[in-house]
Amino acid sequence: MATPGGVENSPSRDEQRRKSSQIAWSPVPEPSSWHGCNPFRYVPNKGLNIAATVFCLSTSVVLTFYSVRKPANYFLAFVIGAWCEGLGLALRIVLRTNLHNTGMYIVCYLFVVLSPCALLAGDYILLDRLVQYLGGHRYIRPFRAGQIFWFFIIADVVTFNIQSAGGGLLNSTDAGTARLGGKIFLAGIAVQMACFFFFLITWAVFGFRAWREDKELWNRPGWKPLYWALGFTCICFFIRNVYRTVEVDKGYYSYIATHESYYLGLDCLPLLLGIATYVYFWPGKYLHFETKPKSLKKLPNRREEDLENDNNEYNALDETENINLQSLPSK
Repeated sequence: MATPGGVENSPSRDEQRRKSSQIAWSPVPEPSSWHGCNPFRYVPNKGLNIAATVFCLSTSVVLTFYSVRKPANYFLAFVIGAWCEGLGLALRIVLRTNLHNTGMYIVCYLFVVLSPCALLAGDYILLDRLVQYLGGHRYIRPFRAGQIFWFFIIADVVTFNIQSAGGGLLNSTDAGTARLGGKIFLAGIAVQMACFFFFLITWAVFGFRAWREDKELWNRPGWKPLYWALGFTCICFFIRNVYRTVEVDKGYYSYIATHESYYLGLDCLPLLLGIATYVYFWPGKYLHFETKPKSLKKLPNRREEDLENDNNEYNALDETENINLQSLPSK
């Protein structure tokens, strides 16, 4: 409505209330109405999210089949992480028709944000098993495979808990609590990114030292495809970590946080590529650990040479006892 002076008045309060109620109760609001309307700050793309969900869940099924057909129990955390990522993507589709369901959004958000922790744990364990399989402890000096394993796993658990706490607070309706949650989540994911960067360096140092110092090991067939696949997934997951760190640092309503294309291209896609890599390069195809006798399992800290010497001593004692028994006069 225009005033006599030609200046147009702002809409009446009733008209504003009517428009806001239409937006609030619309099952799928227009993309331009993201602000103050739903926790996503946008409407998830139906086609792309369905495609990503189907791809991720299908990949998870294949990995589960491999885990039964060619067991690699040490890689179970990775398979669980793939399933959690698929469930998080599926919830994004469900939320398109119920964008104001805060409880479901929090569950979806935690699935999508925290499932990579299990994927990173899978890579941590895989490098540990690869080093043990090759007997290449000296190529990650001054550490050993077990030490590296526990360092990264503990770091992963700690950052997982920090991100869980921050993610829960981040979706609070209270602005102060949400800001605090954002800071906590940012700290968790920044520490996770730093630890994973160190892991990526460890992976590269191991390969470089093996290539430079042990040509026989480097030319041994059967392990380098898995090694390079591990490196590729590390790069994919690191890209995702950088994106999440920048997104949280820029703010909840930043340009990168309110446009789904960044999430799909820098979070979803790298994770899907990393997960799908192990469909072809399943660790159980490359690493075949021989089952040790129970008597040897009780002595995990003994070297194989010591165990062999002990067995030789036991055999010598048995032979001595047999000779002594044979020399006894018969009654």
